[in-house]
Parts: sequence; C-alpha cells; structure tokens
Amino acid sequence: MGFKRVDCVKEMNKMIKEDPQIAKYVDEFNKEYEVMQLIVKVRKELGLTQKDVSKRSGLTQQMVSRMEKVDNSPTLTNFIKYITAIGLDLDLVKKQNS
Repeated sequence: MGFKRVDCVKEMNKMIKEDPQIAKYVDEFNKEYEVMQLIVKVRKELGLTQKDVSKRSGLTQQMVSRMEKVDNSPTLTNFIKYITAIGLDLDLVKKQNS
C-alpha cells in the first residue's frame, strides 16, 4: 500500500472554505504568530537574550522561552511584562470598520 501525496495548503484552504469557524481560528492563530514573531525579532535586534528578558521582567527564562513558542498563549500579565522588558508598549486601536 503506497502513500498518497497531500497538498497541506490546498487541504487547509478547502477546510477554511467549508467551515467559517476554522477560518476564524486560522486567522486568530496567524495574528498571534505574527505578534510573537515581531516581539522575538525586536528582542534579538536589541541584542537581548531570553535570560536578559527574564531578569528585566521578573519572569523565569523558561516562561520567556515558552511565550516565544507558537503553541503557547501567555497570560496578558506575562505578555505585558515581556513587552515592557524589551521596551515596547501596548496600544489598542479601534478598527475603522467596527
């Protein structure tokens, strides 16, 4: 019995079209991923290590590491501690179409 080649992107797009809840979940995941990628990029551009962020934020280095992983959703408190430690502020802006 052979393996069938699967185009994951094509299959995901098919599922998104069939179920709006999946589309919403994928959109939320992508936004979380983009935010964390940006934050890690800023940390690295500043020449800060996870240990540096740990010392500045009061979080453990393990917590900082977990926050930077895709499959983790930190608490708002820990997220704010992290971004403050790297010199960022959190500003909320109302969408134009809301």
